[in-house]
Amino acid sequence: MHKKTFLIISPERWQWQYVSKHHYAIALAQKGHKVYFLNPPDNSLEKIEVKKTKYKNLYEINAPQAAKGMRFMPRFLRVWIEKKWLKKLENLINEKTFAVWLFENSRFYNMEFAEDRLKIYHQVDSNQNFHVKEAASSADICFCVTDFIKKELEQYSKRVFKIPHGLSLHLEKQKLSKEQIERFNFSSINAVYIGNLDMKYINTDIFSKLVANHPDISFHFIGSYSANGELFKACKNYKNSIWWGRVESSLIPAILEKADITLLCYKVEDYFEQLSNSHKILEYLYSGKVTVATYTDEYKDKRDLLVMVDDSKNYLQKFKEVIENLEFYNSKEKQELRKAFAKEHSYEKQIEKIFNLIKQFQVRG
Repeated sequence: MHKKTFLIISPERWQWQYVSKHHYAIALAQKGHKVYFLNPPDNSLEKIEVKKTKYKNLYEINAPQAAKGMRFMPRFLRVWIEKKWLKKLENLINEKTFAVWLFENSRFYNMEFAEDRLKIYHQVDSNQNFHVKEAASSADICFCVTDFIKKELEQYSKRVFKIPHGLSLHLEKQKLSKEQIERFNFSSINAVYIGNLDMKYINTDIFSKLVANHPDISFHFIGSYSANGELFKACKNYKNSIWWGRVESSLIPAILEKADITLLCYKVEDYFEQLSNSHKILEYLYSGKVTVATYTDEYKDKRDLLVMVDDSKNYLQKFKEVIENLEFYNSKEKQELRKAFAKEHSYEKQIEKIFNLIKQFQVRG
């Protein structure tokens, strides 16, 4: 695809904690496209502000709501206001956008406002479910990360394609400090979990039993947490639990390099569809280290990549089995297999797949 200008509309801000929207923006910019990344509304502002990011061709947009009380307005009025907003932005940046890439459905969800521009709706979370029908039916093409989301979107669009989560290979890689390296020297085996540690989906009961049952293993919890968080309160008093707090994405590869085992431990029986895939799995796989996971539907036919239990009741026993056979599970052959799979799903390759689908179905552009 020739160099184009993209507007990405995100439910998450441009910040330290990059998720799929941020990675797609960076990968597009590194391919030479110009990318404008719209943050959630900031009503302390009076007008649209455009700022450079540290990435070439990539700009952050901060702006107030297009108008107050839009959820109470009829469809035609919302679309008209959003059309005017987009033209105002294009006047500010002095160019017309080729595509609007929508990663949310709580605002700008009727994509008619984008008129003759390419309209991409991309849903990565099952619980992002405000105005799915309008977003999918008004888009030119839709993408999603799980079979469950795909099934829902297919009710409203004939052009729905599953593009699984991607792996970021484009971020700077940071080295661990001496103090951080020391954290891995307390035990001969280090288990790592990365994510928002206050998230309601985490299976705190299993985690607390893991830490209690294996005092000779260090459990590293990487991510933001609060003192009143359920997981922190359950595990904080164990000497073998190490709480890092949030770290920059660029430090994650170095942390995973020190890990012996990575963990995916969720209340999957309660939140089956929402937990059918996880962005962090590819990062885990790219480290090569074995992952012990609660059931993850998108990997049900990839048991050679994850050590997965079908029933969470079996997680503790499976973890014990892996620890006792760590040399087997972290063999060179198994590590190379995991790394190769992860590389095949880099954001750069996911973008190529997306562009090929746009071309194949002769969507605008």
